[in-house]
This record gives sequence, C-alpha cells and structure tokens, in this order.
Amino acid sequence: MDQKKALNILKSGNNVFLTGPAGSGKTYILREFIEYLKKNNKKHAVTASTGIAATHIDGTTLHSWAGIGIKEELSGRDLQKLADNKHMQARFLACAVLIIDEISMVDARTLELVDEVCKAVKRSAQPFGGLQVVLCGDFFQLPPVRTDKTKPILAYHSESWNKAKLRVCYLDEQFRHTDDLFSQVLNDIRQSKTSYETEEILQSRFKQPVSGENYTTKLFSRNKDADAVNELELEKLEQDAEVYPMRSKGKRDAVLQLKKEYNKIPQELVLKIGAVVMFTKNNFEHGYVNGTMGVVVDFYDDAGVLLPVVRLKSGRRISVGFSSWSLEHDSSVIASIFQVPLRLAWAITIHKSQGMTLDTAEINLGNTFGHGMGYVALSRVRSLATLNLTGFSRRAFMVDPEVGEMDLVFREVGGS
Repeated sequence: MDQKKALNILKSGNNVFLTGPAGSGKTYILREFIEYLKKNNKKHAVTASTGIAATHIDGTTLHSWAGIGIKEELSGRDLQKLADNKHMQARFLACAVLIIDEISMVDARTLELVDEVCKAVKRSAQPFGGLQVVLCGDFFQLPPVRTDKTKPILAYHSESWNKAKLRVCYLDEQFRHTDDLFSQVLNDIRQSKTSYETEEILQSRFKQPVSGENYTTKLFSRNKDADAVNELELEKLEQDAEVYPMRSKGKRDAVLQLKKEYNKIPQELVLKIGAVVMFTKNNFEHGYVNGTMGVVVDFYDDAGVLLPVVRLKSGRRISVGFSSWSLEHDSSVIASIFQVPLRLAWAITIHKSQGMTLDTAEINLGNTFGHGMGYVALSRVRSLATLNLTGFSRRAFMVDPEVGEMDLVFREVGGS
C-alpha cells in the first residue's frame, strides 16, 4: 500500500494497524496524521511502549498516559478509581484518537489493560471506549521482554486486538534505504530467505571502514560491550571531565520503573570536550531530536554549573541544559528524573538503536541473541556503503517463524 492511501484510511476514522518494513515510512505517516489531527482540532494522544520509543514521536509512554503506572494488573477497584479520577476523565473524554507506536514492544496483556482503562473511564463497552486506535510497528523488530513464557506475548494475541477490527495498512515502498541490493538483503532476512549470496553481500562489508564521517556509531548486542567502547574512547580524551549525576524525585519503586523505561538516560553522565554524544530527548525548538548526534566542543557556566555545548554535524552549536522525564499514575506525577539529555555515543546497543536512522554504522553481529536483532541493526543505515561489519553470525538473521506467518497475513490483507 502506498503512503497516500494509508494516510487517507487513517483520516477516515478506521482503527488501523500501520506496518511495513524498516524504512517504509511508518513514522512519517504518523507525523502527517498527527499534523492532520492538530489542524482539524481533533484531540489525540501519542504514545509508545517505552520512554525512548515515545521520544521518537514526541509522545509519552503508554503506561503513563493510561494511568497504569508501574502496575502489571488492574483490579476492578483499580479501574473504578481511574474511572472516577477527574484528571483521567478530562484526559480521556477530550481524546478522540489513541496512537500507539512500536507496537511490537507492547505485550498482549498491556494492550488489554489499556483497553480496559479506556472502557472504564469513557464508560463505554466499545473497544478502547470508542476511541479511534492507531497501532504502528513491525513485529520483525524487537519483541517485548517475556516475563511469563506460558502467556501469549505479542500484541496481536490479545482479545483487544481482535475486537478492535483493525484495518491493516501494509506500507511496501522503501524510503530509507537508497541501495536496491541492500533492500533485497533486508527483505531476504525478513522473509527467512537468507542465502549464500545474501551472506556474501554482507561479508563484502566485513571490516570495510566507511568514509566521509568524522565518527561512526558502533552497534553491539550487549550493554557491556557498548559501555566498554564508550569508556575507552572517553579515557583517550585528555581534557578535564564534567560529571552529571542523575537526580530523581518520587517513590522508590516508581523511580526504578521510570529509570527502566528511560534506560538510555545515564545514571551518571561524564563528558569531556571531544566526546561523541547522542541526544536522548526531543526539543524541536532548540533543533534536536532523540538520536541526534554531535560532539561536545565547549562548556558554559549556568549558575556555577558547567554545562555542555554540542556541535551537530550541520555545524550548529547547541547549549544543552537539564531535562526531566516523569511517570504518572492516576494522572499525578509519581516520579521524575533529571539529567542532561545526552549519552556517550561512540557505541550504543542494538535495542537502543530501534527507531533511529544512522548516517553510518559499525555493527558487530557476532554475539546477537533473540529474534530480530540482526534485522534491526542492519536496517538502521541507508545503504551497504555506510555499513562496516566487525562481527558476523548466522544467528543474527533469526526471525520468529510465527511472526513470518503473521506478516504474510498482514501483507495479504493490507497491501492494497
């Protein structure tokens, strides 16, 4: 399905599952739809499964918006309390459209909880209380963390998914990847059709440094490997370090949940002039979004605290101050964390790269684990020429067979 048709279906008020391969324009369509809603004064909520995913679309976490907070289950009493909460009533009654991005990372039970909350607060038995629901994502990407292996995990297993009668919009055009051969490689991985030829194409990028960039983001499957690279690169810089400990406010359990949701935010940020960094929050007014890369080039004095000045690849300089992230429950803020919205970014994990587009990347696929990791990592770049592989394993190309079967169904019903 082309983007124009998908956008028209969204505008028509249908409940929609918007999907397609990495780089097919899902986020672009969401942004266009959100602009349409704003222009037509249609109240809406923009959410995502995790705090980091939410920042890609300038939204909030699904748990926070729905008032679920840190709970994994809601009793009848919990639902009644939410339904009687004036702030929740105002939020829900003024909302006509609920957007949930990165649906692959939302487990089935969470989707059902959100459905139950919507019904309770809006006092309606209709799916999601009668809201138009737009679910967006790609199940070939990273799944939610499995906490109970006896329960269905993916969102499409939930009763709420089935009862919402979602219109599937399967985007099949490619906008991120400018290399036809690379697009074919990604499609082969996606469809579990990797061949000797596929591997040969990728092996051609083994230890092939990319040119034209001062620095290239390194992707690893494990936190410890990414952290080790960042610490090593930081130590190489001889300048004095500035240290920024994370500050927090709220109940201990809520703060821990908030830190888990926003796990890209460092507990302690250490910066030096010359450090390669990545922004961890959107601030359109100041000209950066989550994932924007830059280099620390200076520090400025703000009431006795030296804060970083970051130069973007465009040459623009941004003076960066502290930002806050919050968790709500019953429409009240129950926890907040405060930190400079940067992290060291010589290296990041594949999990934290989901949703990003990188100009260049050095990727180690040697220690990947779990379905979707290789696909997510490789699809962050636009072409083979911007890719340098430093580790290789066939395990990286594993995809969930069940997801492959469901994708064929989604493609068939939503491709035209």
